[in-house]
Amino acid sequence: KYTIAYPWHGAAVDATIALLGSDIKKIGYNLKFEDRWTRDKLGTQIKNWIHCGMQTAHVLDNRHQITSLKFQSFVRFGMRDYDSHIKPYLQSDDGGGYGFNRIKELPLVQVLEYCGMDSLLEFKIWQHQEREANGK
Repeated sequence: KYTIAYPWHGAAVDATIALLGSDIKKIGYNLKFEDRWTRDKLGTQIKNWIHCGMQTAHVLDNRHQITSLKFQSFVRFGMRDYDSHIKPYLQSDDGGGYGFNRIKELPLVQVLEYCGMDSLLEFKIWQHQEREANGK
């Protein structure tokens, strides 16, 4: 489930590779997955990570099953489900998680709204976590 750009061809791939390799500071969630996926699918590495929301959630509170983006969005901002209509399309069609998902079957506007919510929430969580980690 990688949603930084869609569809994955042509100029979108080139622009994404340029962005990911740039000196621009980057935040994300589950960086281990993001790095592996990017190396595998785009043949490049992400440069200049400054924050992983998932790892920071573990550091701030290491209880089991509370570090996901969706959970953190709910407990920090009261953000209810915004992806239940997307979830079935993010599942691999091979049942094992390594096949293609069906995200291309959705209207582009739904995919972009979902990606936008993920990005906004990652950013807002980063802001909260920075304040919390610094005792503010």
